[in-house]
Amino acid sequence: MNRYFHASAILVLIPVYLIIWQFQPKINPELVSVSYNATDANFPNPERGFYRFAPGTPDSPPLNADTLRSYRDLGQSLVFRPYLIRDFRESDISQEFLDKMKQDFETLRETGIKTIFKFRYSTAIGQPDATLERVLGHLDQLEPLFREYADVIAVAQGGFIGAWGEWHASTNDLTTTENMRIISHKLMDVLPEDRHIQIRYPAAKMQIYESLEPISDDEAFSGSYKSRTGHHNDCFLASPTDVGTYWVGRFSDDPLFKGVRDTLTIGWQKYYLSLDTRYVPMGGETCNPRPDAGDRYHCETALSELAMMRYSFLNYNYSRRILDTWVEQGCMPEVERRLGYRFAMTSGSYSRTADAGGTFHFNLGLLNEGFAAPYNPRTVQVVLRSVNDASRMVKVNLPVDPRTWQGGDSIRLQYELGIPGNLPAGEYEVLLNLPDPTEALRHRPGFSVRVANDGTWEESTGFNRLEHRLVIRPGSGGVSHEGDLVFEPFVGISAAG
Repeated sequence: MNRYFHASAILVLIPVYLIIWQFQPKINPELVSVSYNATDANFPNPERGFYRFAPGTPDSPPLNADTLRSYRDLGQSLVFRPYLIRDFRESDISQEFLDKMKQDFETLRETGIKTIFKFRYSTAIGQPDATLERVLGHLDQLEPLFREYADVIAVAQGGFIGAWGEWHASTNDLTTTENMRIISHKLMDVLPEDRHIQIRYPAAKMQIYESLEPISDDEAFSGSYKSRTGHHNDCFLASPTDVGTYWVGRFSDDPLFKGVRDTLTIGWQKYYLSLDTRYVPMGGETCNPRPDAGDRYHCETALSELAMMRYSFLNYNYSRRILDTWVEQGCMPEVERRLGYRFAMTSGSYSRTADAGGTFHFNLGLLNEGFAAPYNPRTVQVVLRSVNDASRMVKVNLPVDPRTWQGGDSIRLQYELGIPGNLPAGEYEVLLNLPDPTEALRHRPGFSVRVANDGTWEESTGFNRLEHRLVIRPGSGGVSHEGDLVFEPFVGISAAG
């Protein structure tokens, strides 16, 4: 009786066990899982972070290489260079001045720094700017420099118009909608097509493009003027209106805003910016807080609005009253880390082995801990480097655009990658590379993106180690991989970290 019962129980339980086994997660013995530890360290990355203020005048010297290198040592990779050209209000820009600009760009390229720049004729309300014709002529003169040194231009501010080039108090009627449109479009025409400009007031962008709608997903990165127009706020947190940044009075006379002026509140304009800055750069500086600022510039509001409006950079030099408040209240380290993008690897799953001509299974997770996405194009590569011969490398460009990796996003890079049939067998390190896409900088490690993980950065190459080695086995001579993503020879950096 007992033997019969036990046998029956076993027969009943076998299907149950089979069902449970069937739904257990399968562990592929050919895949290796890797976890990554994030770091809170502050380090330089291209086109983001606190910038240094370095005005350029006809009498000032060119940028100094040692000074720029000292900025990188502090984790900073941007210099804001406002060029004062008031000596040329009624003439061409001199060749001497253009030559000094060329020296600036050469020094930036040499030291691993990029620039935000603008041009201004005035440094005070009441000082004259230039005529529209003169502005356009100056832009024609500047075009060859912009083209030659596009690689070290992070973004250009609109400039030219009014006091400080901040698009108010023009003495030549340059703040009309039509003149703002002409100047901003001309500036974009003389810049490389993949570079943005920034303008001072969100209302000005609405006026220029006769639209209250932010950039749509379909229009983003299309190359249209609107898709290349970003924003800078030069009095961030210094008053309820950020000292006129959100001044509703700007809407008074423009037909675009007829009937809707009362709805264009400060809150609505911030919401507009929060959507528009998904696809264009946002940055600027604080300024001395006004009497009605209250606690607006304290850490709680600062962190909230930096994230909401996706700030990529701020002035390190001004206003120290606000910046020192962040130091005192304890949020400065977080601001330093999170301005712009900050990619941290979370986990990965990779093939343990692959045949030459076969497939490498690649699955990497990242988190953007920053406030914003990158605003300029950026290549994403997986690199295989021979353990025994560091000069033997292959790479594949992934079909992804980091400009869409918004602050707070989790990113998953999961691809089947083809191994060349002629790749020698052996052990290969797997690396992530996010180089500058320009020819001049693509093999310059200082212009590559470093991920925010412990022990993964190779300073000598600009590669990020994925802490995994792939064993390539000899193939049969053919190619079994099906797909377009196939490794190809990597020509350039050859040193191991």
